[in-house]
Amino acid sequence: MNQLALVAYESRYARCGGVTAVLNYLPGALAKAAGIPTCVITPYHHRIRDTTKLAPQTVGTLAVPFAGQKVIVRIRRHDDRWPWIFVDAQDFVLPAACRQEATDTHFFSGRRHPYDVGRAAGDQLAILRRDAMFFGAAVARALPLLNADGDWTLLLQDWQPATAALALAGAPRSTRCFLTLHNSYDSGGVWPNELERVGIDAAAVRGADGSEAATVLNRAFPLLGKPIFTVSQQFALDFTEDVFQREVMANQLQHALQLPNIIGINNGPFANLAFPADAVAAAQRGDHTALRAWKSGQKAKAIAALDTLAPAPDRPVWGDRAQFVRHAREHDAAWFVLAGRDDARQKGYDVAAAAVRHLLGLPGRTDAAQFIFFPIPGDEDRAGLAFLRDLAETFPANVLVLPFLFVEGYLSALQGAAFGVMPSLYEPFGMANEFYLNGAVGIGRATGGLLQQIVPLRSAPSFTPAVASRAVRWHASDAAATGLLYREPDDLPNVVGDWRGLNGVGYVIGGHPDRVEERSRLGLFNAMADALGQALADALDWYGRSPGHDEYFTLLTNGVAHVQQTLSWDASAAEYARYLK
Repeated sequence: MNQLALVAYESRYARCGGVTAVLNYLPGALAKAAGIPTCVITPYHHRIRDTTKLAPQTVGTLAVPFAGQKVIVRIRRHDDRWPWIFVDAQDFVLPAACRQEATDTHFFSGRRHPYDVGRAAGDQLAILRRDAMFFGAAVARALPLLNADGDWTLLLQDWQPATAALALAGAPRSTRCFLTLHNSYDSGGVWPNELERVGIDAAAVRGADGSEAATVLNRAFPLLGKPIFTVSQQFALDFTEDVFQREVMANQLQHALQLPNIIGINNGPFANLAFPADAVAAAQRGDHTALRAWKSGQKAKAIAALDTLAPAPDRPVWGDRAQFVRHAREHDAAWFVLAGRDDARQKGYDVAAAAVRHLLGLPGRTDAAQFIFFPIPGDEDRAGLAFLRDLAETFPANVLVLPFLFVEGYLSALQGAAFGVMPSLYEPFGMANEFYLNGAVGIGRATGGLLQQIVPLRSAPSFTPAVASRAVRWHASDAAATGLLYREPDDLPNVVGDWRGLNGVGYVIGGHPDRVEERSRLGLFNAMADALGQALADALDWYGRSPGHDEYFTLLTNGVAHVQQTLSWDASAAEYARYLK
């Protein structure tokens, strides 16, 4: 019997990024589209509460080689809409010679999320590479246990699960493996001894580039079904067209990622429409009264939640909450929301901080705009976000930073906000769809999936030739605008060197400059901040353009319609199924 598995290093029970969001929707849609049983296989991250609070059933055990030993692994199953299969190795204590640091004693030991291992960047990558190799070896051995007679197709999510393709090389039974890239990260060099200690024949997985220390992806590419997938059509093109991807992030993969070897299959939306149905219908007829009232109500709820928020050591509030709330009640200020995990190589919180600082320093802007940052601290933890704390202290009535999961107020703040800002250095898919479906107009850098999800306002000064040359691929010149895209000029000097500087994130705390101070030495960073600053100014001007903000609500209504018409999990699954069959 045919069997399909999505193999992922993170899941809804060990959340981190875009893979988590996809796994909340795609497995069920794929099972329907492909017409075959579908499950998710993932590690049991034994230090993450959302994993350990489950009670999965052990369906079998198996022995996986590691460093001359046989590690007994439990294969466990949890059913929730579709089966989740966990590879549980928590009972094994790593030999001292295989540890990267004193606390590195077990496989799959991420703390806040699956990739939160090690204390330094080099340790983190080495631990992830070791654990991913072990995970792939375990997955290869678990398939017969899960379905002894099954003809398996694996859809591997990023480089960590791609190790399963290496472990299956030369196996007596054929298992078809495909790969979806949600990002351009890779493993770093993998030496033969790293493969052999988990029972992988290094000679059978030499890699596409022939290097003795080829990366996981380079070793996996020749073993994978074609094409390779990624999560938006534009990001598939960015791998070879975008300077950052081509020259810095994925330069070692260029030989494998030329068209038609890679295709983009757009994700579906990551949220349901939050508006009342009658408000949507009325807004589509040009009557924004109900939609305006709904958003005002959500903003009032958010203000009330902020007013009663009690800061705590694990829930710090940066900025003056009382001043911010008072300003929100006294002024018709447009709220701008930024959210998501702080990845210094991708997210762009520092670009936003520089742009906001400049904007709020201009005459007349402090009454008109307020910014709420909801950053999930990344590898540098909250200390790496000190530049946001400084921004909030400088503009206490206009900037509030909540670097924790503000469960009781985040959604109402987003739904009451005028704009959602995405200052991404690159963007495989993007959260613009979530902003629109929750009632916020998107502002984003013209890159990756954001280019497809936002139809730019062409009359805005931020619609520069750099934006126009990219947007024309996806949007007709007469398409109804939905938001604002911005982009730095294409003719900047030393752009590759500056991208390498942005990608080098080994600085932070302990007497060194903060991220904004460090990166403001780069012309590229300043150009991105200037371009975003113009887009923020354009958004404010458009918001105040008409009484009752009717022209703003037209953008929002157009944006909701565009997302609903262009993004669908059923369509995404059908496209995957066409290739997987």
